Amino acid sequence: MPYSHPRYEPIMVSPAKPRPWRVWGAAAASALLLAAGLFTVGKGLYLNANGVTTQAKVVDVNRGGRLNFVRVRLSSGQETNLWAWTGSPQVGTTMPVVYLEERNWAKDARVFAPKWDLWWLFGFGLLSAFSVPLERRRFAREELARRNGW
Repeated sequence: MPYSHPRYEPIMVSPAKPRPWRVWGAAAASALLLAAGLFTVGKGLYLNANGVTTQAKVVDVNRGGRLNFVRVRLSSGQETNLWAWTGSPQVGTTMPVVYLEERNWAKDARVFAPKWDLWWLFGFGLLSAFSVPLERRRFAREELARRNGW
């Protein structure tokens, strides 16, 4: 009777189940961020096209902290917050403002839109958009490994 060795199989952990929600989450985040960026650009274009340029006096400024705003008094006497401004306006200074009365939108005439909002929205939107193909490739690789039992 010959001696037979017991057959040892390597213990393999089954591969992790691929997570398709990562792909959909990255795609949804990308779409939302890019849409918000396009809305910001659209608002700037709409305000430039339909707004009236007038002089306004700065009446209140709050910079630093969560709530940053610049409040101006227009030549008509109406007060409104600026949507976008440049520099650090001081109370009492006069600046050119583009104002749209029916929507109560106003911005400093020297800027197009809040530049940091645009950089953050488009930057993270594009970063998220580039992560979608990477996640899809990773998902496909994990799915192939699961099917082949690797």
